[in-house]
Amino acid sequence: MNQRFYISVIILVVIIHLIEVNFIDSYATNFVGRDFSILFQSIEGDSVRWFADHWIPYLTLLFVIIYIIIYPFTLWFSPLLFVLNNERKALRALAVGLVIVYTIALPFYLFFPVTNVYTYYSLNSAFSNTIPSMEHFFYATTTYNNCFPSLHVAMALLIAKSSSFVSNRRYQHFTLVTAAGVIISVIYLAIHWFIDVIGGIAVFIVASLIVDYSNSIEQEVIRKVTPSFRERKVINETVVELIKRVQNYCSKKGIEATPLLVGSVAKDTYLRDSVDIDIFVLFPKSTPRDLLEKQGLSIGRAILIEREEKYAEHPYVRGKFNGFDVEIVPCYRIKNINEKMSAVDRTPFHTEFVKKNLPIWKRNQVRLLKQFLKGIGCYGAEAEVEGFSGYLCELLIIKYGSFKRLLKNAKNWEIGKTVIKIRDRQSQEVSDPLVVIEPVDPNRNVASALSKEKLSLFIRACRDYLQEPKMTFFFPNEIKPLSPSEIKKQLSKSNFVGIKIPKPDIISDNLYPQIRKSLKRIVECCKKEGFEILDSRFVVKQDNIYLILKLKDVLLSEISLHRGPPDREREHVKSFREKWDKRRDVVKGPYLKDGRWYVEVRRKYREPMVFLKDKLPTMSLGKSIQSEIAEKGFDIILSDNLFDNEDLREFWTEYLDERMPWER
Repeated sequence: MNQRFYISVIILVVIIHLIEVNFIDSYATNFVGRDFSILFQSIEGDSVRWFADHWIPYLTLLFVIIYIIIYPFTLWFSPLLFVLNNERKALRALAVGLVIVYTIALPFYLFFPVTNVYTYYSLNSAFSNTIPSMEHFFYATTTYNNCFPSLHVAMALLIAKSSSFVSNRRYQHFTLVTAAGVIISVIYLAIHWFIDVIGGIAVFIVASLIVDYSNSIEQEVIRKVTPSFRERKVINETVVELIKRVQNYCSKKGIEATPLLVGSVAKDTYLRDSVDIDIFVLFPKSTPRDLLEKQGLSIGRAILIEREEKYAEHPYVRGKFNGFDVEIVPCYRIKNINEKMSAVDRTPFHTEFVKKNLPIWKRNQVRLLKQFLKGIGCYGAEAEVEGFSGYLCELLIIKYGSFKRLLKNAKNWEIGKTVIKIRDRQSQEVSDPLVVIEPVDPNRNVASALSKEKLSLFIRACRDYLQEPKMTFFFPNEIKPLSPSEIKKQLSKSNFVGIKIPKPDIISDNLYPQIRKSLKRIVECCKKEGFEILDSRFVVKQDNIYLILKLKDVLLSEISLHRGPPDREREHVKSFREKWDKRRDVVKGPYLKDGRWYVEVRRKYREPMVFLKDKLPTMSLGKSIQSEIAEKGFDIILSDNLFDNEDLREFWTEYLDERMPWER
């Protein structure tokens, strides 16, 4: 919501107040037919009147100025200051608080009239004794019997509360002192009863609690990630038009298929900055697989622009429609999950389950969880991320009820031991880091794509957030890339070797598993050759893949000592000796020392660069990566050139920054 909305709310409440004071109040008072100030006097006695009997002229003038000049100034100047300085939190706090204060106070003003103290005792007011002309003007905005609860007290405190959200510390202190002055003045000037003041403070406390909730980190995040009414309207219109287009195309081409909206847009759990519209085209079970694929692709080609064909279990089309990312996916129309003929056939059941079991008021909790996961780098079940899918987020909120309750449970999860069931149904045992049994298909783990590393990161983030909530969990600060000279300075004592490989033109879900497999295999081969690998990472850029190894040494000794079996293991000793007895690269041995056999061998490769250049083409790497190496080759990059590489500046900056994303 923008500033205009909050300004409109404030103006509306002021108008309602003026109407109540000038037009409605007298009728309501006559309707009630009595005044309740006698009740307050019977409880308090004449305690407030005592002040009127002991007014000190200069002190009285001071409190009149606070009451009639300084308080109204803060009341009208504060919203103006908030608008001019773009203090949205403060403006929202004032608007929300004003609505709450007036909603509580108005019924009392209409149906529980309480006359002010000096009028009840028929005393001259402090105003008439100090600034006579001000009293008539003042009562244009209030009445003599709108005293309980004290609106002056509640509003003065609300202004101070709202000002606590601004960056101007002096104004914060000014409004706080003013609020204290108003509370004292309404008693000293014999305007309000003590009970009025207590009522005003109570109303403020209620408003303050609601203001704090509305200005909480979670609520602010929800406001940022939830689509506006206008955005929803555009998306809904786009979906309607898209489905019409699919229906018309199928009718025109004689294709027996039905479009269905699925995914986060169908479930209303999407984030406003990442809208993906998923249209599944449901074909009869009798449709041959090749025909389903052919016709499914033809629909996507005919309707989407900037399209590309993707291949998972079977092909689908991804492209643009009205500026939105859209996927058109063919699948089979089945009545129950046991009939599924491909993995995507269960997706409509996911959508139906979530729509039935996730109440409307919990959808924003899903959005909150998704943004939290995005902020810490754990959102997305694709191979690139190995994190939480959108569907998994929805199921976790269905299970635990809210974002906060999920975090309180998740902080105690044990990797490899936690099993979560949405429905109490029999399921197969699996050994993934986290198991969340699919409520639609109990033989499937919804969290199967989640890696141990990302689950560990999530658990730590839950613990840290519950200890100290911060906006950076949801929207982490960007890191300023270090200069090459700074990178070199910090890594000057470390040994790195990089392998630059052309990036295969395959989808991410196929690429990243191959990269991980390749890196793992390279590390294994290096270790087998005697190179100690301290760390290994990979970086994927638009055209290239970088595999980066951190080594203990970049030059090994000329001789390698191989440790053999204990002398008591005769069969193994025999094999060991037969293997090494006639080798030309043996420098010494095999020999027996301290009950164990050894052999000293001259190394073939002392430098990892030479070893990788020679052996990388023959290693068993990912299929597409191996093909790229065979066709286009690869480059071995040494430390200095790795540190200078513009492609890797962001990687090195994050590598050297040991803080968690939310700590930056």
